[in-house]
Amino acid sequence: METLGSRLDLRRGVAEGFDFLRLFLAVSVVAWHSFDVVAGLRLDDTPIVWVFGYSILSAFFALSGFLICGSALRLSLGDFLINRGLRIVPALALEIVLSALVLGPIFTTLPLTDYFRSAETWHYFTNIVGLINYTLPGVFQSHPEQTVNTSLWTVPHEIMCYVLMSILIFGKFLKRPTIIVLIAAAFLSFGLLLSFSGLTDQAGGIGKILYHLYVGPAARLYMFFLAGILFYLYRGKIPYSWPIFLGCTLFLLVCGFLPFSPRTDVPFATLFLALPLTYMTIFIGVTNIWIPTFCRKGDYSYGIYLYGWPLQQVVVSMLPSIHSVMIQFLVSIPLVFCFSMISWHLVERPILQLRKKFSFVARVRLGEAPQDGDVTLPLRGTEESAPAIRPHPVSG
Repeated sequence: METLGSRLDLRRGVAEGFDFLRLFLAVSVVAWHSFDVVAGLRLDDTPIVWVFGYSILSAFFALSGFLICGSALRLSLGDFLINRGLRIVPALALEIVLSALVLGPIFTTLPLTDYFRSAETWHYFTNIVGLINYTLPGVFQSHPEQTVNTSLWTVPHEIMCYVLMSILIFGKFLKRPTIIVLIAAAFLSFGLLLSFSGLTDQAGGIGKILYHLYVGPAARLYMFFLAGILFYLYRGKIPYSWPIFLGCTLFLLVCGFLPFSPRTDVPFATLFLALPLTYMTIFIGVTNIWIPTFCRKGDYSYGIYLYGWPLQQVVVSMLPSIHSVMIQFLVSIPLVFCFSMISWHLVERPILQLRKKFSFVARVRLGEAPQDGDVTLPLRGTEESAPAIRPHPVSG
């Protein structure tokens, strides 16, 4: 039987579908955000449509869990954390610096002296360490959405997923996947219980923390991250099947008619969608899919994710007569690609030189020959030495 694992082994851990998926999901985020940026429209409660918005970031984190698990199985805890830090922080820091010191001064309505004296300007730099601030003084205040970069909301959850993976590495739980199944089941069950209790984001103290972890929009990210980990650990037993993939796709579309809201019914939606959506994500990842030639020169997905929202806001400022969501997207996306390429070639690719020790894909990207241990071994349960594959587009 052909499995997800056997497909991955045939491609030596670097499957073409993952390149397509990263790019597709990153561009989908920009497209989805166009409705917010241009018209302040939130489609989370729209029948059918909500499931697509729900799926984009969910697939990102499922992909992250799957690919990062390969790295976690091979690396020590210290090397894992260094690898993740080198991948996520430098490009993020560049985007934050450019936003605060270039974009902000250009588009603020305040005198520059007031802009640079404002504590809000300097608080914006805390985004680099996951303490999220969305606004800069006087910047985009007349827009439908006044935030400089709403996409940053996932950064602390990305960091928390790395913390979760670090716990799994330290406890050697990756070699005992049954425990991870129990953790995922407990996480989802507790979220459902809190939903039935009526917990909302208006809760104070510990209740607010519990809401964000188990009930709110971010709760699904942790669940899908765990699902991605489990799909990696059980990849040798999960069939690679077009009928299953098409069945999951149909089920996803049918769920679009259900009265869920990703903002208020996250645990219920996740209960139905975690397994089929994760299967679809990994299935596409290990499938041969064509991508444009220029996109093969680098992994631009992280840059697209980071620069999409602020550059769309720039287009709104520069071309206020554009009221069409589609036209705004078509105008913005070439600009977003340009900045993502600059990010890749100026920051992310040079960092690969530092990551060669930790990531065999870094060596592949740099055109170096594989080394011993780079190639996936024949499947032997969950204890094989697996290659480190590039993580999801939110963090590259």
